[in-house]
Amino acid sequence: MKIAWLLELCDFDKLPSAEDGAIALTRGGIEVETLTHLARDISAVVVAEVVGKKPHPASDKLTLVQVITERGGPATEVVCGAPNVPAPGRKVIWAQVGGTLPGGITLSPRAIKGVVSPGMLCSETELGIGDDDDGIIVLPEGDGAALGAAAAAVLGVDDWLFDLGTHANRGDLLGHLGVARELCALLGGRLVWPDLSLDEVTAGDPVALAVSIEDAADCPRYTARVIDGLTVAPSPRLWRQRLRNLGARPVSNLVDVTNLVMFELGQPLHAFDGATLRRGKLAVRAARAGEKLVTLDAQERSLEPADLLICDGDTPIALAGVMGGRDTEVTAATQQVVLEAASFHATKVRRTGRRLGLSSEAAQRFERGVDPELAGLASARAARLLSMLGGGTVRPGLAEAYPGRKEPAPIALRTRRAVHISGIDLSTEDCQRALDALGFSSVATADGLSVTPPSARADVVREIDVIEEVIRLHGFDRVPATLPRLREAPRGDRQGPSARGDRVRGQLAAAGMAEAITFGFCSRERIQALRLSADDRRAFPIALRNPMSVDQAVMRTSLLPNLLAAAARNISYGHRNVALFEVGSVFLRRGELADVEPQVLAEEPQMAAGVLVGAPLAQLGRGAAYDVFDVKGLALTAVAAVAGEQLSSSVDSVACSSIPYLHPGVCGELRLGDVVLGVFGEVHPETRRALGVEHPAFAFEVSLEALSLAAPARMRPIPKFPGATRDVSLLMDAATPASAVTRLIEQAAEPLVTGVAVLEDYRDARLGEGKKSMLWSIDYRAADRTLTDAEIDAAHEALVARLVDRLPAQRR
Repeated sequence: MKIAWLLELCDFDKLPSAEDGAIALTRGGIEVETLTHLARDISAVVVAEVVGKKPHPASDKLTLVQVITERGGPATEVVCGAPNVPAPGRKVIWAQVGGTLPGGITLSPRAIKGVVSPGMLCSETELGIGDDDDGIIVLPEGDGAALGAAAAAVLGVDDWLFDLGTHANRGDLLGHLGVARELCALLGGRLVWPDLSLDEVTAGDPVALAVSIEDAADCPRYTARVIDGLTVAPSPRLWRQRLRNLGARPVSNLVDVTNLVMFELGQPLHAFDGATLRRGKLAVRAARAGEKLVTLDAQERSLEPADLLICDGDTPIALAGVMGGRDTEVTAATQQVVLEAASFHATKVRRTGRRLGLSSEAAQRFERGVDPELAGLASARAARLLSMLGGGTVRPGLAEAYPGRKEPAPIALRTRRAVHISGIDLSTEDCQRALDALGFSSVATADGLSVTPPSARADVVREIDVIEEVIRLHGFDRVPATLPRLREAPRGDRQGPSARGDRVRGQLAAAGMAEAITFGFCSRERIQALRLSADDRRAFPIALRNPMSVDQAVMRTSLLPNLLAAAARNISYGHRNVALFEVGSVFLRRGELADVEPQVLAEEPQMAAGVLVGAPLAQLGRGAAYDVFDVKGLALTAVAAVAGEQLSSSVDSVACSSIPYLHPGVCGELRLGDVVLGVFGEVHPETRRALGVEHPAFAFEVSLEALSLAAPARMRPIPKFPGATRDVSLLMDAATPASAVTRLIEQAAEPLVTGVAVLEDYRDARLGEGKKSMLWSIDYRAADRTLTDAEIDAAHEALVARLVDRLPAQRR
């Protein structure tokens, strides 16, 4: 954005500086990423008048030019090698001794073929303002530039350029008018619309041109205007420079006008050569399979039904919003222009541009969304300028179709809500002043305002959007820093997915694991690495319609593939000991098990998963390598975080061999009754190798959804009386699982038992073949009294006798 152009569209009592404007916009939420002075590399370069010239005595290609910088002042002789040195009386650009040019050049007197030249007469390329190096700059006759004036101002480069970081939903900021509106609102100015009047340039017969639109969703509005009697010529120098400053290439007056109006108002335009349109009707329709179009870049494009076309009758002449066709382009012989101004569906334009590899300033604006109401205004502005620069006349009338007309819906703004959200003591009048400055209309209501946004602000659709606008005008930097008012969360919230996930994260992190956050997408190959059976719905992931890459082509059905890939990536960077976990949703089909697009929303159960590779960090270095017991313990930690320690002790660990992605001899399930809560074990070698892990890896996956249903959390009172612990060491068969001991204790239904835990699993050949020793800790407590030693001993001895008899086992 050029600050001078912005200020042409604003009326301020006191003009702000470029720095003031940049600060105001940034404070209003429109980030000015860079602020550049266009003439920063040019100094001591002035307007001079040629008063005489003669050939150089030692060169046929050089000219000695006498110039003055003030009327009646002394002439200075400058050596010039350009072929277009003008006759006396014309004005040129003189870089004087001591002046600077782009590229770090500082001028000093220099002898050229024996004649000392005090500086140089400059071309566009030497000043860095254009690409014309065929000769020096010669100002037009009657230019009016004062002798000795700074060339930067005369040539239109004594200006500042804003580079704005605009949000994707603020297409209105891609034109100087939209930014000027913001600047006026933020600094207390008044918006000045450019001249749109056509009365003095309208003549001839009314436009006899029909417009049709096949689908209003693809093209809400299409307008066409006819301008006759035009002459193609270069645009005025300042207009060409204005385009160059914004990174656009000047072409001709007719084409330059469409670009200038696009940069001014934010509405892309396209000019067709009227002589090439023969059917009297412009149609906007979807392309048909097999159709082709040669675009302005002389490339033949194969079209698809997703592409949107502009047609002369039924013949394609342009890709809507992307690029025009070669057969209807404006040429040096063009005398009549049919001027298009329209609004196209953002997604249509984006997909066609991406597919064909075509990008342009116009497409960028359509992709952000163009206000349909702007089409008629931009058409009038461009028609006026075309007539002024090309000498033509505008036909009366505007050919248009507007099937997508929408009236902006009013939005209720509650003043109390605005105060609550912002933390600012706002009145209804404060809100109304801010919104009026931005072009919103508002009517007072009982509790605030009924607000209607302008058509250009399609991003404002909710009350919170309106509140944001009020805060922007007030100033984000003026919002006071306050602590939020805390309130107790409803009890139900504590058992929701978010609360469950947070508890699991906290416990797994406390256990020494690091949290990973992976994408909700993955590749099909990663899912296939799990070796799932054909009747497992996890084997049929839901495909994305427009994936970012093949590695993110489907929704994940398990957390493990991405976690194992993350572990492999860590190992590749030299981190050989990895303990990662993730809590998140997976996406499972509800219907048919097939690779088809689902007809109903996916089921999204919340899961917790972890991966271990290598060895944990111990006090004196690395400990023993991770094994299946480590991963089982972490799985139980996740269970306990949701169900509580007491209920988690009721979870059985059952060995199994049916989990395809885990080693059949080293894996198990966690069960609560008949409900499988999760799985754990060593990752199958084929699975881990397919995912890039070459070393043994252990993993678990727990369904927090199933856990919350099978073991809903229950409130328990804090114990009032102390408890006691008794230990027992049992010699038993090595094949007896710990869960069998826990189950026998639970079945005894001893009311004083409140907890059971394994302290030691000891195995040694001296215990006997096939034997192990396990040390157990059993907690005892009564809710209504302090237990005596006699009570505790009686309950404990009864439990031990039961274990010795039922396992069987031998007390040690």
